[in-house]
Amino acid sequence: MSIEAIELWHKRARPEPTFETFNVQLGCHFEEIAEMLVALAGEDGVTQNKLSELGYQIMGLAEGFKSGKLKAYASQREEFLDSLVDQIVTGVGVAYCDGMKITQAVGEVNKSNWSKFDHEGKPYFDNNGKIKKGPNYIPPKLEGMA
Repeated sequence: MSIEAIELWHKRARPEPTFETFNVQLGCHFEEIAEMLVALAGEDGVTQNKLSELGYQIMGLAEGFKSGKLKAYASQREEFLDSLVDQIVTGVGVAYCDGMKITQAVGEVNKSNWSKFDHEGKPYFDNNGKIKKGPNYIPPKLEGMA
């Protein structure tokens, strides 16, 4: 699975990105970070509480961007791009270091994401402009990869 295949999905979903779609996607990105934090377990109660608290704070930020109540833009574009690329690299590294089959999982998630499109290849959107699960949605099958 390549980054080009993921980018194609986004190009099909939003052929002409806008400031608004950037913010919705930024909210989706923060939502995934929040879900990651909530899915972690801490070695002690303090660590666990900090992870959960931060996860819920970031989820609030995500909801703000997805709903349009919060708006941001990449004022330092090269630094912003560097951060996004580093997140891809470090995310793959974290999965690798925990024995996860990340390449296989990305392929499975991408296949699942394509199932959010209708029979004409058009995505289903919610009221905020986030791509949602339609009637043909198939969740990713990650058994044996985690």
